Amino acid sequence: MIKRKRQHYQSLFVKSVAALILIGIVPLLIMGISIYSAYMDSLRQTLLSNMYRSALYVGKNAADLFQEMEETTKYLYNYNITEYDYLYELMEDDTITQARREALMSDVLRDILYMNQHIDHVFFITPGGDQYSVMRPPEVMVKEEEMGRFHEENFLEGHKQMRLLPTHDTSYYSDVSDFTVTRNIMNTRTIQSADEQELGTLYIDVSADYFDGIINETDLEDGCRMYVIDRKEKVFVYSQEKENIGAGIGKLEDYLPEMEEDKQYIKADGNYFIYRLIPGTDWLVAEEIPAFNLENSYQEIQTNILIIIGFSVILLMIIYFFYSKMMNKPIRTLKDAMEQIQDGNLDTRVTIKSNDEVGFLAKGLNQMTENLQNHIQQVYIAEIRQRDAEIEALKTQIQPHYLYNTLDVIRMTAITNDDNVTAEMIDSLSGQLKYLIGNARDMVTLQAEIDSIRNYFKIIRIRYENRFELEINIEENLLGLEVPQLIIQPVVENAVKYGLKPKSGTGVIAVNAREEDGCLEITVMDNGVGMEPERLKTVQERLESPETVKHPKSKRASLGLKNVYDRIKLMFGDTYGLEISSFENIGTMVKYRLPIIDGTEPAKENPGGENV
Repeated sequence: MIKRKRQHYQSLFVKSVAALILIGIVPLLIMGISIYSAYMDSLRQTLLSNMYRSALYVGKNAADLFQEMEETTKYLYNYNITEYDYLYELMEDDTITQARREALMSDVLRDILYMNQHIDHVFFITPGGDQYSVMRPPEVMVKEEEMGRFHEENFLEGHKQMRLLPTHDTSYYSDVSDFTVTRNIMNTRTIQSADEQELGTLYIDVSADYFDGIINETDLEDGCRMYVIDRKEKVFVYSQEKENIGAGIGKLEDYLPEMEEDKQYIKADGNYFIYRLIPGTDWLVAEEIPAFNLENSYQEIQTNILIIIGFSVILLMIIYFFYSKMMNKPIRTLKDAMEQIQDGNLDTRVTIKSNDEVGFLAKGLNQMTENLQNHIQQVYIAEIRQRDAEIEALKTQIQPHYLYNTLDVIRMTAITNDDNVTAEMIDSLSGQLKYLIGNARDMVTLQAEIDSIRNYFKIIRIRYENRFELEINIEENLLGLEVPQLIIQPVVENAVKYGLKPKSGTGVIAVNAREEDGCLEITVMDNGVGMEPERLKTVQERLESPETVKHPKSKRASLGLKNVYDRIKLMFGDTYGLEISSFENIGTMVKYRLPIIDGTEPAKENPGGENV
């Protein structure tokens, strides 16, 4: 039987249920999800706004501190030092000793030290390298060399505004972590010197623990973390993980460009980052909130909404299922009957009592089946009679038995006279004639077709003095498959006549067969002279022409390539056929594509790998 690909069945019942789901459930889901999403977004925004107050509170306190530090760093401009009206007078007075100048500067810096309880250390360094320093524990010794290096690393010449330096190691006076406020103090003797000449640089080290007190007052949720970040230097000014203070911010660096002033939060890596920029600085306060913390706040509401939506969907699906099942019962009955008719049971009749469209189809199917039975009976009988007449006429015309006996007598005479070549040619010719006129079937086994080619090629080899060879490579399991009679020999004849004969020297024709993508693929190749591109194009156009050369059931040996092409198309459809490819001075290849048809004649021998 021909292997047919079964078309995928799609139930009308399934389609109707799907249609009802699309009409009823999908709008419900869309509406429910839209309402759910809008409500959850609103609730999330409310919760985030409440949590934003923590970052706002920390940011405001930090901004207040920096405003205070702004005024504190200006103290050296306004303070009247004993015996001096301005700082530049003290720094430029050469009549006093250095010890006296250090004592007076210590008094000034100590005033600054006690302006805020979070100031740990204040020091002043002149352009000449003189250092003046005060701190809360006065017994601690300052490491002037390290303090000088810190000044060299952070000094910004010509800058007159207050600057913030992120939290850093203060090993030059202690082992604590401080962030530093600094300002260059200008010489106010003249307008020009106030713009160009620095008396020195003031540094105020403020304890990073300042943020602990503020953040502890915010009552953060479990799992939440608060940071103060220097956006310019990309380091932690403050972190609840103390080991991170002063270190790089890592993955948070990728999120900084998104933290714009007109927003309150961003979402990244499944977490929410609520933040507030500290005005007048490069710092920001950020609160990291794990997404599950936020979602847990409204988990119960979320669960109830999802339960309501899910219950509604399930209820509608149950209603739709039973309604569709009831409506599709007569259609299923009609479908089962049609399947039985498709399988060949033309006695099948459908009984549907409804007066709707399905009932009308049932009556039409019954009538059509009855008419089809009558028509098949008439056509079948007529076809048998016509075929028998054609076979009898063909056999009567050729009288094969008389011809077989005559050829056999001639062959035996040649053998008696030791003319083995002539005997072999007559034997091959007899075999060919038996194949051509002794079988009235359209289909033969691949084995029989190959045997006919061998007989033909025996004559060709003798005629052309063994110039040509035939190679056959076919697996044994393919020999029992059926193919249309006489589809390979015309191609082999063309290969000899137009490919090998014009070529000097020996030539080879190879016949291969294999199963490929559910089809039988037969290839006939020769190493002859090939065809020019124009000639190949002409042959291909002739093959695809709608005009046929011979009747598709003709079995004469003169069938051409076009006839073979048309027979395959007429017998099996446009999916099958043959293709030709040829290259000049290289050879020609004809590839058949045929259906897999199980043969009824057993294979007599295995031609795989046997050559002639």
